[in-house]
Amino acid sequence: MTLGSNCPGARLFREVRPEYIACPRCGHEVEIWSDELVARCLQCGQVVPRERGASCIDWCSHAAECVGAQKLRRLRGKKD
Repeated sequence: MTLGSNCPGARLFREVRPEYIACPRCGHEVEIWSDELVARCLQCGQVVPRERGASCIDWCSHAAECVGAQKLRRLRGKKD
């Protein structure tokens, strides 16, 4: 069984897409990808965090296999 292709929870992290949120400082629209935790506002330079709710990568013992060990560390907020 290939987990990444069968796990619906991993799709969010494997098939990344852009999201747009307002900068809390200036209100400019900031593009942030679904597999990123932060982005920088191109208008004012503010670092804008993206809220990430609970997901399968927080508890699944196969998370590193599904999304990749390096990406998993980054998504959990750990430096490589």
